[in-house]
Amino acid sequence: MKKSRIVADGDKLKSIRKKYGLKQDEISGNDITRNLISEIETGAANMTKKTAEIIIKNLKEMASKKGFKITETVEYLMENQIVQATKILDNYITELKKLLIFKDDSFIETLRDAKSFLADWNINEKATTIYEVAGDYFYIKNEMYESIMYYEKALTAVGKLRPSQELLQIFSKITKAYIHSGEYNKAIENTTFVIEHFDNLSSVDIIGFNYNRAWTYYLLKKYELALADIDKIEKLLNKNDTQTYFTILDTKAICLKKIERYDESIAIYRSLLDALNDNQLDKKLALHINITEAYMALSDQDRISKEFTIVQRELPYLNSDSQYEADIYFEVAKIYEYLDKKEEASKYYIKAKDVSKKKKNYVLLNSILYKLMNVTTMTENVDLIKDEVFKLSTKQDKLTDKLIYKLMNFYIANNNIDRVKEINNFALQFN
Repeated sequence: MKKSRIVADGDKLKSIRKKYGLKQDEISGNDITRNLISEIETGAANMTKKTAEIIIKNLKEMASKKGFKITETVEYLMENQIVQATKILDNYITELKKLLIFKDDSFIETLRDAKSFLADWNINEKATTIYEVAGDYFYIKNEMYESIMYYEKALTAVGKLRPSQELLQIFSKITKAYIHSGEYNKAIENTTFVIEHFDNLSSVDIIGFNYNRAWTYYLLKKYELALADIDKIEKLLNKNDTQTYFTILDTKAICLKKIERYDESIAIYRSLLDALNDNQLDKKLALHINITEAYMALSDQDRISKEFTIVQRELPYLNSDSQYEADIYFEVAKIYEYLDKKEEASKYYIKAKDVSKKKKNYVLLNSILYKLMNVTTMTENVDLIKDEVFKLSTKQDKLTDKLIYKLMNFYIANNNIDRVKEINNFALQFN
């Protein structure tokens, strides 16, 4: 997008006179003084509507006399700098939204120009939208730390204390970004703020914010708190909204499984399976995997075999576009590890690792690498995991502590002191 510039009233008049080759007294005419035109051009006087009307009238007369055509209007002359700035920022917003899905640097370049313009013309309403769109761009690219930074700027611009749908939308987006980046406490802080401070939330917002908090509690292994939030919203769910209904009931079943209420958990999984159609293979696989894991906890070998056979049969048909792909491979690997089939477990941990890297799901990648260590004994393979851990820590700008300790234990057990020193030196960079 071409660099934009605000034109002052005086500069407009100078530009018009230069464009048409006119003197000050030629556009002032008999109705206003040449001195007033001079004062406007030097910034000593402001443009008024009456003055603008007279100037345009005189311009039309001069155009008729000298044979040129004018394009200026009273509205153009009256357009003050705030109005101009608002229009320019609107153009930036339109352009940024168009560029959201582009893979080149067009978005970044336009965003840089917009931020430069905002430095001089920080109109809060427009700044909020620009920062929110920037947050969306980096969220789509799975660059969560950049996304969070811009969502936080948007929250600052819009103001947290004045409830609005725009504010709720940004809170919802930043909460999801916090969850994806592993910033669970911040996600809970945000959702709790909305739930406790905003009155008259719609049922959609009540469900959304309570569920996001419930899911975060699940990730923190606070299953009772997660179930408490789900209980608050379950009666508000619309079964026709199949995506939301499935997601929330699936989370409830997972939490019930974690607190050893296996029969209730399996019953929910079975009911969800019955509600799915043939095109929802990824969700069916996820449910059969969860049922398999419930039977693993119950040590019911016959039912484990029956459920996992279904998973094995259907897994080759999993669509690579599925949002559950990495999680499904990860859970399948854990089942193979439970069955003491380390070669198969390693195969699916590596599949899960590759997909999570591709989709930049670094929180899941952390867990996958940790589990991969359980089925990896060859030093050269552990070296590859070490390199992945270094990249992951650098990308997240924080140390993956559990993985670091696990790697050091492996190398100590194998008397590889050089590797231990290498890991220790790497870890010290994060102190």
